[in-house]
Amino acid sequence: MAHRLRTVDLDFLNEAPHRFEFEAVVPAPKESVFAAISDDPSTWTWWPGHEGGAYETPPPHGVGSRREMHMGESQYRETILAWDEPTRWAYRVDESADALIDALVEEWVVEGDGDRSTVRWTFAVQPGADMEAVIPAAKTMIGDMFDQAMGNLTARLSAVRG
Repeated sequence: MAHRLRTVDLDFLNEAPHRFEFEAVVPAPKESVFAAISDDPSTWTWWPGHEGGAYETPPPHGVGSRREMHMGESQYRETILAWDEPTRWAYRVDESADALIDALVEEWVVEGDGDRSTVRWTFAVQPGADMEAVIPAAKTMIGDMFDQAMGNLTARLSAVRG
């Protein structure tokens, strides 16, 4: 991968120059939702534009595990920063195939009771110089992707539960 991002930790969720938060209800137990989100990246077929990926570290996976994601023409290498099953999962992007961002941490929080979960996704980013001007449009696009992903995840988990 061509672009190494700045190494940040969970504090970046509060320190990032741009922080987008999205929320959706998924009609499934939080354990099932967390398992789908933290599963091997090859199973992320519910995320729009997903084209593959894998954990690069052997199981069991947790804090410090590394994974690679392929999204359209972009590739990312990530490190898991939080793994608090079944409620919180976060990672940092370490490398990217392009230089659009300088730092990025994503956090997934899943809360629920019974067969209904609320998923909150935080996207904390420091864009590269060429990306700063399009941040408002990027927020809308990323939010639309999240909404589509949660709809896809709902359908996938409903099919599994039958």
